[in-house]
Amino acid sequence: MFFRNLFRKKHSIINDLNTPLLRCLNLFDLIFLSVSGMVGSGIYVLTGVVAKTQTGPAIIISNLLAGLACLFGALCYAEFAARIPRAGSSYIFIYESVGEILAFLVGFTSIVGGLASLGVSARVWSAYFDTLFNNKIHSFIIKYIIYWPNAPAPFAKYPDLLAFSITILIILAMLAGLRNSKYLTNSLTIVNMSALVFIGITGFILGDIHNYQSFMPFGVQSIFRGSSLLLYSYIGFEMATIAIEEAKNPSKIVPQATVISLLIVTLLYSLVGASLTYLISYKDINSESSFAHAYGLSKWPWARYLISIAIVFSAGGNLLSGTYGNIRVMYAMSTDGLLPSKLSYVSEGRHVPVIATCLTCVTIALLGTFFDIKDLIGFADISALLSYTGVSIGLLIERYNHHIPYRILLTNENEQEECEMFELDDEKDDIQDVELNNILEQDPLLTRITRSLCCSYISLIDLYLSPKISAIILLLIFIPNTSLLAMMIIYLYNRNNLLHMVLIIICIFINLTITFIFCLLRPKKSTENLLFTCPGVPLIPLININIFIFLMIFQDTHDWFAYMCIILISLLIYFSYSYWHSKAR
Repeated sequence: MFFRNLFRKKHSIINDLNTPLLRCLNLFDLIFLSVSGMVGSGIYVLTGVVAKTQTGPAIIISNLLAGLACLFGALCYAEFAARIPRAGSSYIFIYESVGEILAFLVGFTSIVGGLASLGVSARVWSAYFDTLFNNKIHSFIIKYIIYWPNAPAPFAKYPDLLAFSITILIILAMLAGLRNSKYLTNSLTIVNMSALVFIGITGFILGDIHNYQSFMPFGVQSIFRGSSLLLYSYIGFEMATIAIEEAKNPSKIVPQATVISLLIVTLLYSLVGASLTYLISYKDINSESSFAHAYGLSKWPWARYLISIAIVFSAGGNLLSGTYGNIRVMYAMSTDGLLPSKLSYVSEGRHVPVIATCLTCVTIALLGTFFDIKDLIGFADISALLSYTGVSIGLLIERYNHHIPYRILLTNENEQEECEMFELDDEKDDIQDVELNNILEQDPLLTRITRSLCCSYISLIDLYLSPKISAIILLLIFIPNTSLLAMMIIYLYNRNNLLHMVLIIICIFINLTITFIFCLLRPKKSTENLLFTCPGVPLIPLININIFIFLMIFQDTHDWFAYMCIILISLLIYFSYSYWHSKAR
């Protein structure tokens, strides 16, 4: 019973559109929020680093590959969003499909990782803002206010009052309510997008075609390595699903916003990368300030000041949207009883989770002001990648769990609730004599093709392979095997060692076999009324799991050590408080 309770699930109820939050976000608001969550100061740094050391002008290919990889993940999020209009994104999706303990670990570590990265973002914004004034503000603080030259790690040598100031402004914006703060987010996002379009166009006006003579100077393999680094610029594509409880028509516009925003950012990133390497030779790129340096050497040196201002706005918008997302995950976990209930208190006038907002912003202010926490940024990456992996796993389990009904929740133009429930029953399906052609017509394309190859054995396969249990067993083999494959390729692979080559081939063969067996399983029947379903199941979720596990293995050892420490702390909190107060009991 205890073990079963660890994987208890929270199933959304029919009237789940009811919420104390204010449904005021339309499609464009969600697109701007998601774009703001992705476009941060990282793109201005990573583009130059990857182009100079990994890809050269071929960075446009790396960006397209990274965007495609994230698009696969976004499709999984979009299907969940079409059926579960609850705040919390990956936390609530994993809670619905996999179980409580994994959902808590993902939710809690994403909160802690988010706080750490937002504290870093506050200091990054402070540094960029101060460069507009030739670092006079920080020099004034060190000289006339306070300076601790012998401060031990992780404390900073001086309090970053600029970081504190931007966090106070965020508190005021959040407490003003989403109806008001969304205009600030939208304005910052428009400025950020305009800056990227400006770079993408003017780079080709001021540049030279000769900079493209050596298009792939580091070879094809470096393009894939560069793509794995650039993928971190796309983290945050799930922001629309975090805001789902404040969307006007969540089941329809949240999947649209998730996919559209990712396509927009992919095109902007690809355009900017191509423009930078056209404007200046990849050999001459300054890794620390690639765009400002490139424009400083161009015919428009004044443009570097515009770039610096754009980075300030970009970092500010990214900080604002990231803080919003962190607050909503905290609110969702509190609503489910996994965190203290006071964190889910929502003011009636502003429709804002007041205590969660204040706690989040005060923590960010303290971290950004007094701590030099740049080493923790990799921990936040691991947390995000684990969330993406968990959602892909959850989608596979959900698709092959025939006892869980599809939930479709719609609102019409007048925001009237319109709910439908489609239940599936394995026992009834087994009793009915359904022709083979009818069965195949209801399956996804990849499954239909694979099952048609084994049409003589489909009745035996459906009789002896329970879809849900088989999916779980296959995943329990697939995930460790992919982890081993990643470690072999990244750290242990030696071309002169035959054993390494044999092990890699065996791991690849096992994964291909598992994929084939997945395609033989009978998936849950879909319905024409479902607003969005992820195409290419089970292939796309399995590709996601491969990509995100490889990226997690790429992380440094000290980042994993920090993450394991937070996991231990989260387990203590879960077994001492959350397990006993969960509303799913």
